[in-house]
Amino acid sequence: MTQSSNKASKASSGQSTLMLCLGWGIVSIIFFLLFGALAPGEDARPDWFLISINFLEIFAFLLAAFLCFRNSSSSQIISGRTVWLALGVGMLTYAAGTVFFFLWGTVWGLDPSVSMGDGFYFISYMGMVVGMLLAALPRRIDLSLPQWGTIVAIGAVGIVLACGLNFGWPSASAQLLSPPAMAAEIAQAPTEPEAIVVPVENAAAEAEAEIVAGLLPAPGWAQALDAALERFADPVALIYVVLDCFLVVIAAALLVAFWGGRFSQSWQLIAIATFCLYIADMAFAAVGDNYIEGALWEVFWILSALFFAAGASIEYNVSKRSRRGSRRRA
Repeated sequence: MTQSSNKASKASSGQSTLMLCLGWGIVSIIFFLLFGALAPGEDARPDWFLISINFLEIFAFLLAAFLCFRNSSSSQIISGRTVWLALGVGMLTYAAGTVFFFLWGTVWGLDPSVSMGDGFYFISYMGMVVGMLLAALPRRIDLSLPQWGTIVAIGAVGIVLACGLNFGWPSASAQLLSPPAMAAEIAQAPTEPEAIVVPVENAAAEAEAEIVAGLLPAPGWAQALDAALERFADPVALIYVVLDCFLVVIAAALLVAFWGGRFSQSWQLIAIATFCLYIADMAFAAVGDNYIEGALWEVFWILSALFFAAGASIEYNVSKRSRRGSRRRA
């Protein structure tokens, strides 16, 4: 009686976690749809909206981190404890990176294109890459030629898209500086005498206002670090492209290698989570300098964390059931 009640409570716990992931995803999507649109004449979304979406994202990644660390602490986990330890580190550091991204751009009003959060994001990506590689490499992957073709095709499209959006294709900012746009901009520009009469004090005041445009004045160390990191914008963009390409290729391999079978569902969700992360990263690269925080595509970052959480929960429950079944047969 006690054993059956424990089994029922664990199954109920697993279902509750999946329902939490589903509910959090639905709430996030509805929140973006209802409040994410920019009003006419606005060039930024309200602070309460930005605080809310960052909370939605950080909570989702913390939930995923907790579930991954729970798997890593279980000796019964099927895929191996090291796999989930790497993924847990990835989820936790991604949440930390989002905290610093929020502080940099929203709270302190600094340029978030390169921030302290990028260091945590890099660690996060490495954790995800290592975790998924450790899950895939020990498997005896006996794929057919069409399956290998699928992996190569998905990887090739992902790599071309990542390189094109980041380096090859003209961005919206480049289009705005095309010859017709430049001619119109020059025609509307103020005359040279009007530009000269602007007092130096006003220019300094405007520069200072830009620095403290956030909710709170940026501390001195953050301003100094922001100025120092600005020169690394291009190398940081290149590192993201490389890591995104690695992730999309590994996700394609996981999706094909774990298709079917008893323990495949959790890793299919992990692959979908990786594709969601890739979609959001590519959308971020596409907008470039025209990025305004709070766009609808940012919900894919939240969905990525929730798919990681759901995959970790399913792996935990399946592992528990599998080990109990093996003991009974013995």
